[in-house]
Amino acid sequence: MDSQIILTKIQPPRQRSGLIHRARLEERLAEALAQRPLTLLCAPAGFGKTAALTQQIARLPPGTALAWITADEDDDLHRFLQSLFAALEPYDLPWRAEPDALIAVAVDERADRRAAAAGLVNALAGSEAPRGLIVVDDAHRIEDRSVFDFLGFVLERLPPQWGLVIASRVDPPLPLARMRARDELAEFRQAELSFTQDEVRTLVAGGDAPDATQLLARTGGWPAGVRLALNAWQRGHKPMTRAVDRDMFEFLAAEVLEEMPAELREFLLRSSVLPQLCPSRSSAVTGDARAAEWLAEIERRGLFVQVQEGPETTLTLHDLVREFLEERLRRDHPELLPELLRRAAATEPDPVRRMSYLLRAGDGDQAERALEVAAEPLLADSAAEPVLRLIEQFPRERQESSPILQMLRGEAAWERWDWRGMAGATRRAIEGFRKSGDRQRLQRAQVFEATALVGGGWLEDSESRLAGIDLSGADVETLALALALRTWHRIDNGDFRRVAEGYNAALDLLEQTHRPRVWGHCFQRTLYVWFPGMATVIPRLVSGVINCSGERTTQMRAVASVMSAWLSFWRGELAPALEHLEQAESDARWLGNPVRVTMFLNSARALVHAGRGEREPVQRALDSIFSYFSVAPPSGPIDRPTSMHGHYRFFAVRLADALGDGAMLREQAARIPPPRNIKNLVMIEAPLATVPARLAALDGRHEEAAATWGRLLEQEEKLDVLGLAEESRLRHADALLHLGRRADAAAVLKPLFKRVAETGELGGVLLAGSAVLARIAGVAWRNELEWTELAMLRGWAQRYGAPAAPAQATAAAGPLSAREVDVLARIAAGESNKLIARALDLSPHTVKRHVANILEKLDISSRSQAADWYRAKRPMAR
Repeated sequence: MDSQIILTKIQPPRQRSGLIHRARLEERLAEALAQRPLTLLCAPAGFGKTAALTQQIARLPPGTALAWITADEDDDLHRFLQSLFAALEPYDLPWRAEPDALIAVAVDERADRRAAAAGLVNALAGSEAPRGLIVVDDAHRIEDRSVFDFLGFVLERLPPQWGLVIASRVDPPLPLARMRARDELAEFRQAELSFTQDEVRTLVAGGDAPDATQLLARTGGWPAGVRLALNAWQRGHKPMTRAVDRDMFEFLAAEVLEEMPAELREFLLRSSVLPQLCPSRSSAVTGDARAAEWLAEIERRGLFVQVQEGPETTLTLHDLVREFLEERLRRDHPELLPELLRRAAATEPDPVRRMSYLLRAGDGDQAERALEVAAEPLLADSAAEPVLRLIEQFPRERQESSPILQMLRGEAAWERWDWRGMAGATRRAIEGFRKSGDRQRLQRAQVFEATALVGGGWLEDSESRLAGIDLSGADVETLALALALRTWHRIDNGDFRRVAEGYNAALDLLEQTHRPRVWGHCFQRTLYVWFPGMATVIPRLVSGVINCSGERTTQMRAVASVMSAWLSFWRGELAPALEHLEQAESDARWLGNPVRVTMFLNSARALVHAGRGEREPVQRALDSIFSYFSVAPPSGPIDRPTSMHGHYRFFAVRLADALGDGAMLREQAARIPPPRNIKNLVMIEAPLATVPARLAALDGRHEEAAATWGRLLEQEEKLDVLGLAEESRLRHADALLHLGRRADAAAVLKPLFKRVAETGELGGVLLAGSAVLARIAGVAWRNELEWTELAMLRGWAQRYGAPAAPAQATAAAGPLSAREVDVLARIAAGESNKLIARALDLSPHTVKRHVANILEKLDISSRSQAADWYRAKRPMAR
């Protein structure tokens, strides 16, 4: 959302002049704002809810934190949270996860919504403000139920120094009855907000004023009705002889409109298509160069407006007035409305609002273009749900027939790994683009459909679709996606030696673009670091991801750190692998632990800790991975392909074998899906063939184990993936040594020594496990091995042949980096994030990240605690 749009939403209206003192209401409301977790102002339009709040806000005690949000009709959870977090920005909350990442988590699924709410609550709890208020004005405009689900989760754990305030025409879907029973809710409804007789008497005090008792009877104390009746009396009308209700309001408003100068009346009617009126946009929409003058006159006349200060003074018409004016515009000038809406769209910086204007104007084509712009940053943050909500705003027939909308549905499905949904949507997009002749979009949609098919396990269909695409003249990003997809086909077909070649070709194209989302699409498969030649591809990928991410922490940047950990492990460098894991874990926490990152991260965690001989962290990582397969996806269980499940089960078998944990090995082997259920079996057929040999060795059936390993190594090229060839040679040699066949074992090992000497790649050696390495190195070798080979073997056993010492204290205990100490020193000096960013030449985003790291490492929850720690331990900070 555009920053200027957010500013108008989070800035409280200016307090109106001429408001009377309402002691009864003001005292109760002040008490509620100071003490209650939830304050609700609920009454129909015109009862002065916003006026009552702005009057109290002006009187809040010094130091009170205020986050004000004026809700709009197009607010979904994503936009609401953008506004809320922007409103909280001045208070330097101690975020543990990036606010944008919490938004992405919140809009995904209900379970994640609770976790995102907890992230906000924890930040609020660490606030330094003695009292804080989150105010949601005009909450009745919010149609997205998930906004209130989120607020409900926040209320469950709201820190005692914070309160939520809601102004609405209807009761919000929150647990009001429960909070009422606990005396946690303060309510202000029509009875409390209506004018009393004394208040009406104060309003009409003067010479020839209307009778207060009669005016109260006619209006029922409705503030808007009282005000309009008084305006009518001041213009010379007789006292009211009928009740002032909504119909009477419109009658009186029509009189007010007719009494205006013609130019002002026309300006106001034409401006009513805008939610807020400022000189520049009002002039552009109405074509009236006197816009600033007319807006000043509207404010002077007190025409039910709220005023917000900013680069341009902005007026917001009361809903009653705006709705009346829009209806009058449709009635009197229906031919002007589409053009006025197009002009409003042309001056609208926010693409979501621009899309809404264009839909109202009946310009579906331009509305789709606006949606494409709005969807790009949302999908880059994996926020699929808001994109789907925006698509739902289009007429149902257009949703089904538009190839652009179907393509966006497909992209949203990709973010959720909903392969069936992606395939169906992109297939419909292909039909539409083919009819319209949009060649480049057609090519992209065809590649997307083929991608969905391979993601869902339909390999042959995917290959057929890709082969049939005419990619001549395709854009760079589409070509890169096609090359990446062709590489995935090679993986699934077992053509492992050509994988690095394919990825290098994709990188040649990707390095010409800087869109992280495209990089993420091309490198979704990050487990395959161990394919031949990939050791040269990974550094290129990591460098490219860093270049296109900039300072911002992105999912691809976190995945790049995971891949660096895999690469370090493959080289036998466990300490650097742990460092890369620590960075990836920090990034994942800051991003709210999105599933795409955590799947890759847990794979690397399990791998590295298995190499260190540490069973518990391996088990925790595997449990987290397999929990993914127990959750039903949007389009049914087929979208969690058993080939993927089978791969992870074999991965678990292999790690159990490396740890020497027989019980875990048996359990994981029993859970591997049957081969008939694995669609792209060729990809893991050779790895699965090693399971009987592993179980035979576990049972002491060494003759059978040796024979099985021997047969597998006769086709070693099929095992030359994920370091299996190296591991298989070590396990084959171990089985032969159990049988006393030392010379045969030496013959099996010799090619391994040669290969490791040439490549420096040790991942397969580590996954043979410490027990196997220790046994082989401990054999009384004679002249079967060269002294250089024996030295290499004993070096492995010494380095990897016993469980590693416990890792050093993790980031939770420090130490702080030099830059973190610099930031901490300025926190202790009382500087805000903005001042720290300016002083250290950092972006505000980077400062937030440093603050989160400091709190994590010191195991504290607030900036004041961090400052106290610094003052107490300043000499030791570095």
